[in-house]
Amino acid sequence: MTPKQKTYRLDRIKLVHVAKRELGLDEPTYRAILFAQGGNESLSAMSLDGMNKVIDYFKAQGFKLRKAAGDRKQATGQDAKKVRALWLFLHELGAVRDPSEAALTAYVQRIAGVDDVQWMRGTRKVPSNPAKRHQDRAELVIETLKKWAMRFLPADIVRLKGEVRERHQQGLLTPEQLQCAEIAFGNGLAPDVGFDKHNLVWDNLRAAVGRPFPPKSN
Repeated sequence: MTPKQKTYRLDRIKLVHVAKRELGLDEPTYRAILFAQGGNESLSAMSLDGMNKVIDYFKAQGFKLRKAAGDRKQATGQDAKKVRALWLFLHELGAVRDPSEAALTAYVQRIAGVDDVQWMRGTRKVPSNPAKRHQDRAELVIETLKKWAMRFLPADIVRLKGEVRERHQQGLLTPEQLQCAEIAFGNGLAPDVGFDKHNLVWDNLRAAVGRPFPPKSN
């Protein structure tokens, strides 16, 4: 690599870091985006082409090289982080085709009636549910995302269990992966069991097959 190429690469890395800061991304979301867009959860190990794809993705989410006055950052509150994490989780399940912030914003607008994740505070009238005439917007968005995930989670858990059994029969599981498998298979999933327990089982099954989500950082 020539000195000029090294300098360009370093500039790309710095730009990704600036974008991460400006967009207010937490570490799990950031790593998931690196993996999804650039093909590697580690920026230092990523190809230049991958970095450029990551930067293009950040630009599509609103990142600007020269931030103009009045531009909004991504919300960084706990509710916003949870909504964003669920959105990426749904993309991993194959339920969401477009994991971008723009697509998430459109979803939040439809469900909560606001045009930005950071404005989910407050309540929204729910005419279809007399028991909850007004519901917290963030709670409403999170609840609908979890219900959406439950349309896909049970089937994916069955598929992952089959993969874990096959890998176990082949002697391919490490002690750590065996421990995750034991946790997953030890948690019964009756029809009335909700999202959180399904998610716990799914997380451990993913770890058991060596594909934790979000990917672990180096």
